[in-house]
Amino acid sequence: MSESLKTIIFVAIAAIIGGVAYVSRPAPVTSTPEEEVNQALFPEFTDPLQAESMKITRFDSDRGQLRQFEVTDTRDGWQIATKSGYPANATEHMSLAANSLVDLNVLRVVGDLPGQHAEFGVIEPNANSLSADSEGVGELITIKGKSDKTLANLIVGAADKEDPKLRYVRIPGRDRIYLVRLDPSVFSTEFSDWIDKDLLKLNPFDVGSLRFRNYTMQANPTGISVLPQMDATVGFNQDANAWQLFRLQDASPDDPSKLVGVQLPADQKLNREKLDEIRNALNDITIVDVFRKPDALADALKNNLPLEQVPQDDLRTLIANGFFPFTLPGETKAAMVGVNGELVIETVDAIRYRLLFGIDKLGGDNKDQKQQYLFVQTEFIDEMLPPPNLQEVPEIKEGEDQDVEAQAVAREKILQENEALMTAYREQKNEAMRKIFELNARFADWYYVVKAEDVDKILLKRDQLSVPLVQATTQPSGTPGREFPGIMSGNGMMRPSAQPATPPASTAKPMETNPATEEPAKEEPSTEKPADEKPAEEPKEEAPTKSEPMAKESEDKPADPEAATEKESTEAEGTEEKADSE
Repeated sequence: MSESLKTIIFVAIAAIIGGVAYVSRPAPVTSTPEEEVNQALFPEFTDPLQAESMKITRFDSDRGQLRQFEVTDTRDGWQIATKSGYPANATEHMSLAANSLVDLNVLRVVGDLPGQHAEFGVIEPNANSLSADSEGVGELITIKGKSDKTLANLIVGAADKEDPKLRYVRIPGRDRIYLVRLDPSVFSTEFSDWIDKDLLKLNPFDVGSLRFRNYTMQANPTGISVLPQMDATVGFNQDANAWQLFRLQDASPDDPSKLVGVQLPADQKLNREKLDEIRNALNDITIVDVFRKPDALADALKNNLPLEQVPQDDLRTLIANGFFPFTLPGETKAAMVGVNGELVIETVDAIRYRLLFGIDKLGGDNKDQKQQYLFVQTEFIDEMLPPPNLQEVPEIKEGEDQDVEAQAVAREKILQENEALMTAYREQKNEAMRKIFELNARFADWYYVVKAEDVDKILLKRDQLSVPLVQATTQPSGTPGREFPGIMSGNGMMRPSAQPATPPASTAKPMETNPATEEPAKEEPSTEKPADEKPAEEPKEEAPTKSEPMAKESEDKPADPEAATEKESTEAEGTEEKADSE
């Protein structure tokens, strides 16, 4: 190639570069600073309902990278575009954000020099012009309307030192810096601020039982080993306003891979305060992130299809996040499990929740925040909502001494009563099935990431299950709650339904039958007595009132050691109080 040809090529390239630079240069501001004061920055953006999307771009100086958050109004409602279309509660947030830019007036023009951009924090967050150590980078807010038309585009910078409610801003492509009154908190990029925070849709007072399956799973050269720690099921008796223990298993001392049935020591009772805390914390689980499951896996979970039909590549996402089919000790068939245990919740409206705990990690805006993957499933509990017992419908008997008309009236009344019972049963079951369908339709699509501290609040360690009988609690056990129609057993007790490796619901009995053991210990009165005082007479023991089923159960079952201990304590207190009064 000749030197002259090279020269021509270099000149052409320089001309092209110069042309691009000229076209992409910041647009000149045609108005004077005085003309812009008290004028709207976006005069064409007059109606906040015009907004159909908003993108927020930030520079993460800790990671040296840009982070984006975008919400979009779709035919299915508002969705978080940067989270694979997760449903967003964006109506209120978008109204606040859009209103803050509608008629956003200029209070003062600060300057026109590009060298001032870093000083006022209005450098555009642009990947092509930033490095890991860039400073003075602002936050870019872009709101668009129909046909992807830009309604507002603004770089929000530092706050004014004298008045933090004022902010320095700049329009991308222009050098001029403005001072405006703006609250940047309306442009939140916190995931939890844009979503329905009620993950489980569960009222704590509807909880009938909790099953804590504490175990950890580890990979080894021969496969996966399970280290069980505890399997405990407790139920809440609405009538007695007390927790009762239905089942307790600990790791076997002879074989740590197996569980064996045990009972609470005679001097221990259920930890009422901790169980109440766990029940109330079920509504406080905070979703900090989500990841969409592959379509084939989500469809299989929605339709209860065998996981064998799911492609192996899709199943790998389960394993990577700490979930997979496995047969736990004491089980007869494989089920989805989490590597860090699970919590099973059963409600009075016959819905069972399974919360599986997967791997934990560090992440979030605070990269040191401990988080945990959560897998949620729900199912209907048939045995908790059996069909009603209907009256037998008699046949009409005819004859000289038969009142056919009276028989017909009585028969019609029975038919109407039976139909009313069946209608109520069908409505209750349909409502439960509808809720389960809606929940699973949402749960099946997503892997949830929650705060690890929230998971800790709903887990129960073995040493937290019970407390000494004499230990006082800081929370009164008689806390009033809402009245709910409980799913009752024959003895009037709320009980969990049948579960794998547990007694059937029709035969399961609480391990503790005296609700008094769940009450906080009373303060013992002084035992000092005057020297001339006669000993108080021993009060006569009165048998507690029991329904017939409860009485029959007590005949079949040995006396509970905890109940006996509490009973003796109550009698002793009664004697001392009587002596003091004398």
